[in-house]
Amino acid sequence: MVSLALVLGVVGQMLSIRTGFPNIVFFLIFGILVGPEFLSLVHPSEFGEGLEIIIKLCVAIVLFEAGLNLNKEEARSHGNIILLLITVGAMITMVGGAAFAYFVGDLSWEMAFVYGALVIVTGPTVVHPLLRRFKVKPNLKHILEYEGVLIDPIGALIALFVVEVILIGSTQAASGLTFGFTSHVGEIGQAVLLVIYKFLVGGIFGLLGGYAATFAVKRFYIYMEDFVDLFMLASALAVYGFAEMVTLDAGLVAAIVSGAIVGNLNIPEEEEMKKFKGKLTILVISLLFIFLAASLELDYIKDLGIYGPLIVLGLLFIVRPIEIFLLCMRSNLSIREKMFLSFVSPRGIIAASIASIIALELHRHEIEGGNTVQGLVFLTIAISVFLQGGAGGFVSRVLGVNDNRNKVVILGANNLARLLARLLEKTGKEVCLIDTNRRLVELSKSQGLNAIEGNGLTVDGLEKTEISSPDTLISLTTSDHVNVLACRLVRIDFKVSNICALINRMASPSDIEDMERFRVPLAFGKKIDVMDIYSKITAKEYVVFKSQIKKETIDKMDFEKSLPEHMIPLVVERPRTDEVSVYHESFSLEVGDMVSILDVDPVSTSPHVLGEFEKELIEV
Repeated sequence: MVSLALVLGVVGQMLSIRTGFPNIVFFLIFGILVGPEFLSLVHPSEFGEGLEIIIKLCVAIVLFEAGLNLNKEEARSHGNIILLLITVGAMITMVGGAAFAYFVGDLSWEMAFVYGALVIVTGPTVVHPLLRRFKVKPNLKHILEYEGVLIDPIGALIALFVVEVILIGSTQAASGLTFGFTSHVGEIGQAVLLVIYKFLVGGIFGLLGGYAATFAVKRFYIYMEDFVDLFMLASALAVYGFAEMVTLDAGLVAAIVSGAIVGNLNIPEEEEMKKFKGKLTILVISLLFIFLAASLELDYIKDLGIYGPLIVLGLLFIVRPIEIFLLCMRSNLSIREKMFLSFVSPRGIIAASIASIIALELHRHEIEGGNTVQGLVFLTIAISVFLQGGAGGFVSRVLGVNDNRNKVVILGANNLARLLARLLEKTGKEVCLIDTNRRLVELSKSQGLNAIEGNGLTVDGLEKTEISSPDTLISLTTSDHVNVLACRLVRIDFKVSNICALINRMASPSDIEDMERFRVPLAFGKKIDVMDIYSKITAKEYVVFKSQIKKETIDKMDFEKSLPEHMIPLVVERPRTDEVSVYHESFSLEVGDMVSILDVDPVSTSPHVLGEFEKELIEV
């Protein structure tokens, strides 16, 4: 059963990469197909009470990984809007969702408020893939991502709070008066204090656990060099467990807080750890979502009839826009940007997980309605992800909020990469360098360049650069193998077609073969002696000049091969269309193009060559 779920998880992830849809779409379909409703191959009920423990541990890992990728600087840049969305916005969503569930779906007020609380959460596991499919302005991207990460534990605890109030009313034989709460003000006050207490306990344990784990890694790194990622996983689960021991559900807050602390303290092997956590999270989500979907009884969705979709559409297209336009009234967001934020609010794994936990809890107390709410939550997930995933790109283009900037991402922050970046910036091009070497990244920043510390061979690392299909990637590391693989990765995962890779003159036959097999163009149109180029740039034994392409140059078979070995074409400017491109072997030059050329041996340049190229020296 577990092995089948894992295999389906891998297949779902492959389909997600191929189509661009969030992986939980395929996990949901697979889970329903192999569950008792159809093929009856997976029976989560066989886990008994252990299913709830599995769900909670999986949720803790997902939240820790989400916190790990939080960037405090980006979060602060939109702090006011995000704070409003995860507080006041959460209340608007809960009340609005509850109203639609009660008046349209004929649920009881108690179950309607459970549904409203569960759909507060959006979640990074669905927001990230959607935003990777359609590139939008950075401010919108950051708002949606950080809303999704931060609202997960808040929404989960509010949902559990509502259930706590329902259980209080049940045990004291409450009459179910209006809203189900008015006759128990004291008990409701106690429940509110309990939720605040859980937040405080979770926050304290998260802070202490995050700092303790980070200190341990930095202090004893020499002893745990080979298993930092496993140590952090154990630490995350320990923090979650200790917080849960003090008070149930505080572990949700502890997990995300500890992840945020660890992710912002620059521990050794941070990129490798994030890569491991990312893969583990994919595994956990696939396993968890397939189990949850398999446990879903479709009759509870069928019983809602047409009212189920109407509740979801009301939540997405009435409640969400009211929330956004009300809370962003005093922001500097345009009407079009607010409309886009109103459109994108997919629900994901946290909503499904907490809904399943609540359904089990209500069933134990013999309270009806939990399974109906669970079915309605899964319907909300399905409709929101399919609708917003399918139409999000079209909506962003119609509203004019898609990011049309065509930037260049350079893998590597060595001196050749920095020189190329400065040259591109002189033409007005936006450039971002990414390297695992912290010293080179800091050096690049000191020179005024946009540089990011990260692993360009991982999806998480490249996401930091916000690369997307219109952009260009040029890989300039000293490793031919890395250069080719990075180009292949962005082509597959980010649908980037403008790629090229630097190849050493003494490259191995296998790297050349990979380059041809993966159809990666050769950067600068020729193989170069990388170490020699680096040393010449370091010693400042070079010049950069512009030369205009004339008809006699175009007529030559290979422009780059007509140049001496010490001349390397870097950038092409096309004045007729204002295009700027990095030169590579498959680039088609036109008459009038201006080519910026790096000459690493200007002293030995022959008069013939100097006469052939009308040089305009550039200072970079």
